Parts: sequence; structure tokens; C-alpha cells
Amino acid sequence: MAMLRISASGATARLHDPERREDAPALTCAAIREAAPALAPRAPVVILIHGYRYDPHAAPLANPHETLFAFDPVRPRADRWQKTESWPRGLGFTPEDVEGHEGLCIAFGWSARPRARFGRFCAAYANAERAGRALLRTVELVARVHPGRPIDFVAHSLGARVVLCAMRLAAQRRRHDLLNAMGRAIMLGPAELAVVARATLATMRGVRRGGGPCVYAMLARENDVFDALLEHFAPRLPLRRKIGIGASGIGAGRRSWLDLQIDHPETRAWLAERGAVIGGEPRRACHWGVYNRPGTLALYAAILRDRPRWAIPVLREEGVPEDLEPRWSRMPWFLRRRGRRPVAAEGNAAT
Repeated sequence: MAMLRISASGATARLHDPERREDAPALTCAAIREAAPALAPRAPVVILIHGYRYDPHAAPLANPHETLFAFDPVRPRADRWQKTESWPRGLGFTPEDVEGHEGLCIAFGWSARPRARFGRFCAAYANAERAGRALLRTVELVARVHPGRPIDFVAHSLGARVVLCAMRLAAQRRRHDLLNAMGRAIMLGPAELAVVARATLATMRGVRRGGGPCVYAMLARENDVFDALLEHFAPRLPLRRKIGIGASGIGAGRRSWLDLQIDHPETRAWLAERGAVIGGEPRRACHWGVYNRPGTLALYAAILRDRPRWAIPVLREEGVPEDLEPRWSRMPWFLRRRGRRPVAAEGNAAT
């Protein structure tokens, strides 16, 4: 299969080896070539990044290579939330393709399941910074082997922070070549603060030369509870209010960032008219609906594989709904908060 499995050890990208673990060999150009020896010209190169509470060296049910990134995931006896959907299959990859005719799928595992008794989320949040360095190294090696080919990302939850850290680091190093190599980043329920994302975009804006990554932020009101948990447990920012991306999005006025609320009735109707039918019943709280709702992974596969039709300028020209429902609208009326869009306070420069 055209699948490359990586387990980041700190800031180092290593080939996934359950036996050798942190002593596994580092990722090389040769390993990338061997993973897809006959990579089709227009086939995508996609890096998958999991979120919080997964670790490539954990027990099978918490190991992304055995669950999310597996073609036949290990499933618990009771999977109430149906968290263990196969991302590779949903994105159009099959285990029978060993040459790369369907593209190259890179499963990127990192330590998002700290063993500390207290402050686990803060520890995982810090680990995401180091994982971003390993991810950038992965992008650099893939760009060497497949120059001129866009490198895409599909990241859930805290995995979005890993991607944004890689982008920011590339900009700080003034590696416009690596920024131009980054294609589309589909961020599923991104667990990152809006001010951090805006700062990353501002840093990239001063370095990019014509190209750069395009972000599709898949948001959901059923994720409000988890966005609130991010805001509560994320490290403090001096003189800054902690507001998550999912609260109101940051795509307004930005050419390379699109916010889509996939559980919004108008958005689902608009997508259905384009052939992307998103199913599932309304939920008050769910962190995994951004990929386990019927039709979601097929939508992301279309964004990665039918690139002209799903380009952000084309979607906006065709009137894609970008309005989001009020925060807490999935909660009963007596539990709702009055939310204000916190965009003006933190700036909203276009990028």
C-alpha cells in the first residue's frame, strides 16, 4: 500500500516501528520513494495528523496507526461516538494500491497522550509545538522527493495546532519554498486559539511569494463544549482573551482561509447541491462529527482530489455559506451564553 507511517519522537520524524519505538530510524527520502514508487502525476500527497489523547506508542485503542489511520481499525466493544473511522479509506486510499496510483498517504503520529497526572492537555499542547517541527521536516523531505507537488494535510482537533506550528516555523525560517509546497490544510474542529492562528497567518504573509497553504476550517456547533474546554485549559496569553477558532472562525476577509460549519442546515443544503451529502442527526455535543458524520470524509476527499472545483475562490464565487450559527445554539436555551463575535478585538487583517 502507498502508505508511510511516521511516529514523531520530539521534534524528529521517525518511521513507525512498534518494536524499536523511539529508536526507530529517522524518516529519509529513500523511505518516501519506496512508499509510492509509481506516484500518479495528479494524485494527492496527504499527511494525516490526529488530535488529543492519541499516541503511536500507546495501547491499540489509543494508537492512531491502529485506529484512525488503519484501513481496518481496531474498535472497542462499545463505540458510542464511532470515533474509529478509517481516514485513509474515507479519503480514497486502498490497501491494494502499492504503487501510488491513488496517491501517497502519510500517517503522522505524535505524542498527544501525556502520562502526567495533572496538566495533561497543557503538556499535549506543548508537545504539538515539537511535533510541528517534525511535521515541517516531513514536508521538507517530501518536497525533495516530489518537487512541485502540493502536500496536503488533514488534521483533527489539536492536530490543527501541529500544522499551524509547522507553517509558522517555515515562515520564521523564511522557507517560502516549504510554504509554497504546502497545499490544502483541512482542519477538523481545530483546537487552537484564534489569536495564535491569526499570528501564524500574519507571519506567513510577510514570507510567501505568490503561493502558500489554503486552510479549510471545518467547524461545528456540536463542538462548542470542546472549544470551551480548549479555551479553559490552554496556556494563558498575556493581555489576550482566549477564544478558539471554532467560536466564530477567522476566515472572513481572508483569501486563503475558509470556515465551513458542516452541521449548519444551509451549509449542508448547499453542499448537497454540489453532490456532497452530509448526513447524521443533530447533536448537542460531539467532537468527532467532523469526520464520522456520513459524507464528511467523502467531502474532504473531493477537496483533495477535485482541486479546481473545490478551490476557495471558486466556492466563494458560487456562494458558499460562510455564516456560522451562534455559539451554544445546540444547547438548551437555559444553558446558552450570550456570545459576541470576538473578531474586532483581535484584528482581522486579510491574508
